[in-house]
Amino acid sequence: MPKSAKTLLTINSIIMIGLLILAFQVYMNWQAEYFLAYLSAAVIGGLFLCQMVIMYRGRKLWNMLRAIIYVLALLVALFFVASLADLFTLVGFFKCLGSLLLTLYLIGLRGYLNSKEFLGYFTGLEQTESES
Repeated sequence: MPKSAKTLLTINSIIMIGLLILAFQVYMNWQAEYFLAYLSAAVIGGLFLCQMVIMYRGRKLWNMLRAIIYVLALLVALFFVASLADLFTLVGFFKCLGSLLLTLYLIGLRGYLNSKEFLGYFTGLEQTESES
């Protein structure tokens, strides 16, 4: 497994743990931000699927995963646009910043899934290049 895939797995795990904590806080405070809780659950599910595809080289799920990551990036971008109304409060600023960074990360993740380095690892061509 290349170092970039291991780094990606670590970053995905950190984001999933952070979103679990955020979703739990929304649940415990009974706030009216249900979209944030549903969005957190969707992103956690998408990143978990990404973890499984990377670790177990799920070739059948790879095409679907790229579409799922794209849809999640669109949902997070929608949340970013919806949270712009609260931009000038401290909590709203962190919501906007977090959703913007998560959108950029998801777009980068989708780009990494299309890269030659990942496809070499994914198809097994990486071992033949390193042996020669």
